[in-house]
Amino acid sequence: MDKMSIMLSNSDPRRIHAIALFALFILPMSSPGWSDSDLPEASGSLAPARVELVDQSVIYGEITDIRDGELYVATELMGDVTIALSSILYLESHQDIELLTTEQEKLALSSLMVVDGEVVLDDADNLALDQLDVANPEEWEQGYGYHITGRVTSAIEYNRGNTETDKLNLDAETILESLRDRITLRADYEDSSALVPDTDDDGNPKQDAEGNTIKTSQPTADNWRVEGKYDYFLSDPRNYLGLNVGFRSNVFADIDQRSYATAYFGRKLLTRETLTLDAELGVAYVDTDFVVTEDDSYTGATINLTAEAQLFDSRVTLYFRQANIINTSSTEKSIYRTKLGLRFPLFLGLEAAAEASADYDGGAAEGKEKLDETLKFRIGYTW
Repeated sequence: MDKMSIMLSNSDPRRIHAIALFALFILPMSSPGWSDSDLPEASGSLAPARVELVDQSVIYGEITDIRDGELYVATELMGDVTIALSSILYLESHQDIELLTTEQEKLALSSLMVVDGEVVLDDADNLALDQLDVANPEEWEQGYGYHITGRVTSAIEYNRGNTETDKLNLDAETILESLRDRITLRADYEDSSALVPDTDDDGNPKQDAEGNTIKTSQPTADNWRVEGKYDYFLSDPRNYLGLNVGFRSNVFADIDQRSYATAYFGRKLLTRETLTLDAELGVAYVDTDFVVTEDDSYTGATINLTAEAQLFDSRVTLYFRQANIINTSSTEKSIYRTKLGLRFPLFLGLEAAAEASADYDGGAAEGKEKLDETLKFRIGYTW
């Protein structure tokens, strides 16, 4: 046996294995297939888009969207920037992009070039910027099917001790939107009860055989509400006509059932990705069946506002909803409902919310409070 064989036989087998593994690892790394110029970071990186405005200012960044006459650009220093298409003089971007025109024509481009306010097309006439509707459109934005969003949230409370109460609140909403119409369904339910001592005819607490106070469950809240809306978009999709039908019940407010139907004209005042605002004006018919008080019905006018704002890079959503039914024959009996809240995404579609609401019922039954105010903390699922 030669000297080299003796050295190898006396070496620690673990050291030999380590050297062999290191060689297996380093050889592929040194081959041409692993050269730096072929790494994904090197081959996939693109120069940022260059946007020159009519005032000669220049912005560099990544184009994230085109919508409602505005260009959205993600910049390294200024964050997300929104630019009106009408203020763009020159634009050059080398990223792939799909454009949907206001005539519902779809363009697939390997790069985007704008000169003197017109999109330069190789195989067709140039396209004016104001003819762009949306970039990278989804199926529903091309007229196929509905864009479905929704959420289900709940607030549950179970107290035992000095205060013994049980509370349950459920809230659900789903919206189906297409280029033609929009369907909105909402529902909420609240039930609460408290354990109170059972008393005899003299008002003394009853006790069981072991001397414990006997308690019974007494309802403290029992109400529900369901609502359905249908909106039909007009030739200008920011404008729409709609119908709204709703039902509610609140036993402790002496309302056995209240139903209402409204017809309205609406407009999307703001339609940005980070800020939306809808306003509606219409007429309504309200019919209320009270438990004790005499039933009532009237015709009124409706003014509704619905808004959402994305804050802190869409980490938090601020939402606002106000629904007003004005009794035209007796304005002091009008109905005003306001809801304001914050939603926080958690994980896997779950979200938390803090919400304040104020419901004013000018036509409340005699002896009942006209204003209900609540503050709720919710956990739910969104899609």
